[in-house]
Amino acid sequence: MSLSNLKIAVTASRRAGELAQVIKSLGGRPYIAPTTGIKREENILLDVSRFIELAKENRPDFVVFMTGPSVYSLIDLSSELGKKEPLFSMFRNTILVARSPKTQMSLFNFGLRPILIPNLDYTSTGVLKLFESMGVTAKKIAIIWHGASSRQLVDGLERLKNSIIEVFVYRYSETNDLNETKILESMGFKSFLSDEAQIANLVEDIRLGNIDAITFTSPPSVRGLLNFAMRHKLWEDLQNSLNSITIVVAVGPSTARELDKNGVVVDVVPEVFKMKPMIDALALYIQSNPVNMKVKRMFDRTN
Repeated sequence: MSLSNLKIAVTASRRAGELAQVIKSLGGRPYIAPTTGIKREENILLDVSRFIELAKENRPDFVVFMTGPSVYSLIDLSSELGKKEPLFSMFRNTILVARSPKTQMSLFNFGLRPILIPNLDYTSTGVLKLFESMGVTAKKIAIIWHGASSRQLVDGLERLKNSIIEVFVYRYSETNDLNETKILESMGFKSFLSDEAQIANLVEDIRLGNIDAITFTSPPSVRGLLNFAMRHKLWEDLQNSLNSITIVVAVGPSTARELDKNGVVVDVVPEVFKMKPMIDALALYIQSNPVNMKVKRMFDRTN
């Protein structure tokens, strides 16, 4: 399978370089234009301090980590507060849950040993299914959120009569906070910063038909593009271009749902919700659908 020198937009920030390499390996040309970043809000330190005190008092039975950066960010914030030791003491006396293998590796890097991880479905739905499969009920569960939360996960756990303690350690933004960029770099990620000029160029190139396919690796990357286009009164034109010209690729169901609810038709979702399978699925889609309107237009442009 090959991407035949096609131009593929990358809206991710944290793993844009990694995704670009996958695209290049199949002969494509990555077009990096991150539509979301992460930032530390003013109240984050206070929220984390309250969370640590609440967790000390309530002694959660489980602590769920949703992303690798949330692990690093929470520990960094606890150090700033002088509360790293009580935080780790709590971790040592509870069951740690990692949403994905990458989250698991982040915990390993701090000497923490997560016992539970979902089976292949590394989403909030997968986390909920994990708890449901174990029959976890009437327990105290702490959730370390990343830039966004999942009401489906919280509601599902509460239906099982569990009590939930939550904390955000960063929020999604259309620009990156310097502190959070340093955290990403400490994890080995080359973070590509999001800025409005890049997003404006992306929107214009989509409108002009210069982008063959666009990839979205999270719901926030969808919302970042949508919010920019809405703010600049470009959404209607962009939506039409995405639905008629550019192949739209989502890494998994939650990202696809975010696109769908905003009126964008998703062309490709891989069976395995990871970046390499996503790009493989895109190449297979192009190869298997030569008479598809978007594919035909794409090859007309490149020939």
